[in-house]
Parts: sequence; C-alpha cells; structure tokens
Amino acid sequence: MYKNLKTAFGENLKYIRKSKGYTQEKLAEFLGISHRQLSRIESGDNFPSVETLEKISLYLETDLKILFDFEWDKKYAVLSNGTDERPVFEVSLNESVINLADYSRKFSQKQAESFSEFENIENSDKSMLNSAKNINKPITVVYKDPNGELSHIKTYYPDGTIEVAMSKEQVETGKIRKLINEDLDKIGDDLNKLNFIRLAAESLDSREKLEQLKNLIKGMEIILGSK
Repeated sequence: MYKNLKTAFGENLKYIRKSKGYTQEKLAEFLGISHRQLSRIESGDNFPSVETLEKISLYLETDLKILFDFEWDKKYAVLSNGTDERPVFEVSLNESVINLADYSRKFSQKQAESFSEFENIENSDKSMLNSAKNINKPITVVYKDPNGELSHIKTYYPDGTIEVAMSKEQVETGKIRKLINEDLDKIGDDLNKLNFIRLAAESLDSREKLEQLKNLIKGMEIILGSK
C-alpha cells in the first residue's frame, strides 16, 4: 500500500509504461511534456493535469480505471499533509535537537511562535504535548527513521492524550505488503510459483498444509541438487 495518491499513481504509471515498452523519453514526447516532468510524475512529486491524464490513457491504450487501480493509505495522506487543518511536523529520529518551526505546516505565524524547541528526541512526547496545550490544538508528528523512511505517526492533544495514528508495526506491514505485490507482479502468470506462495501462506494456519509444503520443498531440493 502506497502512502499517498501521487506516489501510488506514479508507481502504477511507471509499471504500465514499462509493460508497454515505452521509455520515459518516448512517452514524454507523445504527451507533449518534458522528460523531467514525466519523471517527477512517476516519482510522486507531481500529479498530471486532466489533459495529460487523457493523453496517458490514449497513448498507453489503458483505461483510466486501470491507471488508478492501486491501494493508497488515505489515513497517512491526511495525517501527513495537514489536510485536516492541524499542524503537522516531520521529525527525523537521528536528530538530537529539533526546531519545531522548521518542520511546521498549515498553521499561522502566531501559532508557530508558541512552539518550544525539542531538548532531545527521546523527550518528544512531553515536548509535543506541551506545544499542543500551548496552541490548544492537536499536533501530528510524522517520525522518520535515519534513512528518511516513515517510522510511525503520533497525534498529541491539548488534554494530554496521545494517539498512535500509525504504529511501527502498521508501517512495516505496509512495506511488506508492497514488496509482496511487487514480487507477484514479477511472477506474473507462473502457476507453479503462485501455487507455492498460496500453499506457504495456508501452511501458517494448517498442519496439513505445512506437511504438504515440507514435502514440496524436499522435492525442490532434490531437483535443484541434481542440476
């Protein structure tokens, strides 16, 4: 599952473009846009206009419903871009001192002046609760790991409560689901591989399926060993 609509669309467009045998340069030429523009669309930085969408559908001979056939995390999108009219911060977990004003969006200068500065990242819960109380408004913090990837999301309320809007486990589950979907795309219509994956999944809840999987793996080891 992708974290926002633009990223999801861009990844799906890239996949469809490659499956049709088009390079970025060639498709951009057909669409009447620059290579850089198309690159930014596929990376999720930009979103195409209605006119460009129509051309994409035409030149790739793909229905719009297929171009938008993907899953994206609406909850993450709302929480991380401030569309619910609350301050949102992006905080990197490898930073020791955070100036909140540097990470704020969607709130006034007067509100920004109410924010204090982090003393250390370990104390972020206390600091953010104090800030939420100061402006009397919930604050959402998008925590990033040292690599800049999403770690977890918390929302802090003026009454002192903390909501884990997206846990580390949910984030990791989303990443794994995305990787599995990518692997399935690579496998395509290979029935043997698809049946193996299905059996492996079923074996997690069934002793009978687990024994079938063990036997299948033994057979695969014999075949691979003879090569």
